Amino acid sequence: MRGLADLLLVMAAGTALALAWARFVYLLHMLQIEEYDTRRFVHWVVLHADRLAANPLLDLLALVGALALFLRLESVSSIVVRSLSIAVGLAGLLWERRLGARSPVKKALVMTPRARRLLVCTAILSTGMCLAPLAGQGRLALAIAWLLPAMAPLVLVVSRTIMEPIEAWIRDWYVRDARRILAGFAPTVVGITGSYGKTSTKFFTAHLLESRYRVLMTPESYNTAMGICRVIRGHLGPEHDVFVVELAENERGGFKHLLSLVPCSISIVTSVGLQHLEEFGSEEAIRRVLRGFVSMPGSGPTVVLNGDDPVLADLGNMHGKRVLRASASGSPSSDLHAESIVMGVDGLSFDIVTNQGERFPCQTMLLGRHNVENILLAVAVAREFGVSWNAIQDSVATLQAPPHRLQMMAGAGGVRIIDDAFNSNPAGFAMAMEVLAAFPSRRILVTPGLVSLGDVEDAANSEAGRQAAGAADTVILVGPKKTRPVREGLVMAGFPETNILTARSLEDVTVLMRSLVTPGDTVMFENDLPDTYNE
Repeated sequence: MRGLADLLLVMAAGTALALAWARFVYLLHMLQIEEYDTRRFVHWVVLHADRLAANPLLDLLALVGALALFLRLESVSSIVVRSLSIAVGLAGLLWERRLGARSPVKKALVMTPRARRLLVCTAILSTGMCLAPLAGQGRLALAIAWLLPAMAPLVLVVSRTIMEPIEAWIRDWYVRDARRILAGFAPTVVGITGSYGKTSTKFFTAHLLESRYRVLMTPESYNTAMGICRVIRGHLGPEHDVFVVELAENERGGFKHLLSLVPCSISIVTSVGLQHLEEFGSEEAIRRVLRGFVSMPGSGPTVVLNGDDPVLADLGNMHGKRVLRASASGSPSSDLHAESIVMGVDGLSFDIVTNQGERFPCQTMLLGRHNVENILLAVAVAREFGVSWNAIQDSVATLQAPPHRLQMMAGAGGVRIIDDAFNSNPAGFAMAMEVLAAFPSRRILVTPGLVSLGDVEDAANSEAGRQAAGAADTVILVGPKKTRPVREGLVMAGFPETNILTARSLEDVTVLMRSLVTPGDTVMFENDLPDTYNE
């Protein structure tokens, strides 16, 4: 009897630890999406307690563990309880797998070295919690094992805290190594920042400079210190003349940290807006940070500003800096401005006018009036590098939209798809609605609304709904809870409620599309929230 009880103890603890491991991997994925930020992760856990409690067998196992801490079971009773806990643990694992299958992820967990280190630390910590009391009595060890799956968020946060000094040392080493490599190859660095428009302007700047120089550009949205270090250490070589780098305005350590890694020869500030308001706390804080960037020595002796942005327009002349301005609204006080802008479903045409009165007509396949602004900023940099106007005009004509930023694609059955999934700010949403309205009916908008806007989020989403009412014929809202303000804005603008559909996920959207879309329709995907926002 004793031998059977011991065997069942080991098996019961093993199934509980396996269930905890499944939960650790899931939570690590959420922590990775939140960029390993403990505060944001805890905030996510609090807001999604219902999802964490979606496995009732996990809760049942935790209840058994809590009771085992206080109740002494006789040998026969302990055998029964341990046997039942094994069955509950195995059923819990199957339930976890079923939950995962019902909510497929958009971006899978990437097992980076950091993720592996954190998982190893979590495994050691959780196993140690069970083994530490084992010398005294197995009952306590088993009770802790039963409680572990429910305690997984706390255990992961503790592991993250334990690993932080090690991760800080590793980050410092990467930064020092990247600085060494950058100094050794010494390319001219072009830095690009702003509340929005950074990635598009980065792509356009690199494309225009490639007509004359060998250019390395940070890919996608690589804009943090670790992402930039990865590009420098993995891709920068002696063949590169120019390094075009995107800089995150919400990077931990701020611009001072980023510019110490990649001091710029010339930089661009695209905009000052409400994006990331939740992280900064106030609109004034965002303005202060971006104003500070312009004045920093590391932003370079020459700074190119969006002349249409009211905050950047108020900066005036900066001591020791050469400030250039580009304006899409036709401001003649700018160094470059645009006139005669014509926007259509096939792209844009406009004239670039210099402050000397020179005029250069341009055409591009890009959608969206706001892209004129981004192109002008890139042109200002290209001219600083001595790129000819003929080369600039040719390069503008061959510009491609960055992935998921008003990217036009041909769908099945003659359907037009506009992928604007990486647009997540109020100004960009308004611009996207202007683009959608230019297409013939029927126009279908798919959106989960806007996030990370703090106290103004509901108002911004209500306004987004009003804007969508003037651009779309049918709206599919992704996430019934978070899109409630968008729905309210649509209804207030007189949009027919029968034309508002709701889906819980993009998978549900796909099912709706099969019966909804017909040849000739235009479908715009506006914003695509990460898996942490799944309802």
